[in-house]
Amino acid sequence: MCRQDEAGFPQKQLETAFLHSLRLLEQNREYLQMHLQPLKDARTAQALEDMEQEAARLERTFRELMELSAPEGPVQKRPVDLCRLLAQLEGLRGEIDAQSSTKLTVDCGGLEQCLVWGDREMAEQICFHLLSNALRAVAPGGNIQVCLRQTGQDIRLTIEDDGCRRFLGGAQAGLLLCRRYCRQLGWELALLPRTPQGVRAELTLPLPTRPFPIETTVEFRSQPSHPDEHSTTALQHQLRRELYLLTRRHAGN
Repeated sequence: MCRQDEAGFPQKQLETAFLHSLRLLEQNREYLQMHLQPLKDARTAQALEDMEQEAARLERTFRELMELSAPEGPVQKRPVDLCRLLAQLEGLRGEIDAQSSTKLTVDCGGLEQCLVWGDREMAEQICFHLLSNALRAVAPGGNIQVCLRQTGQDIRLTIEDDGCRRFLGGAQAGLLLCRRYCRQLGWELALLPRTPQGVRAELTLPLPTRPFPIETTVEFRSQPSHPDEHSTTALQHQLRRELYLLTRRHAGN
């Protein structure tokens, strides 16, 4: 019988080797940028931007596949406030409009707090994948709507766009990760077509069946206790990076 560290060694070794290769690729790109950018050649500049985007895409796909290859262990569920999660998306509304000409609408249905049992990092990653792919689906001037509703039967979080939804990568790792996280959390994810075009991603969450701790404090990863206009969460950082790469990709077309 293999010890636990021996069983996990090949995956760790693969991750180390791949990340080392990514660092070499980034170093080569920076070297080329340093020597070629002063030429101010449009084709060279475009090639450097393409290398940057593909390296970022490759790194993201690899990390997603490594996460998918890990065994599904039990999740220690904690209180997650979906209203605070959506507030992170709301905080990027102006940037999304300015950089991609996409109108983002966030509607909590009048709720100030919506606590569910879950995992905040998984919840953030689900929203990240669904929103980042909606951004890639819509054309300039398009619309993305994020809505939260609570009924007597369940809680529903929807992200819908008026574009043509595509999940990145041939393996659709982002969609697979969303489905995996939902399965672990006991949530349901459905992708429904909209008329005349677009996709509605619908998360259905069960109503809490056990009480939350008294004076529950819900904080998101990397979120300061007293956020201000200069602070950023891990989710916002990821989305800003995606928005930056998306904007540069469109600029190169």
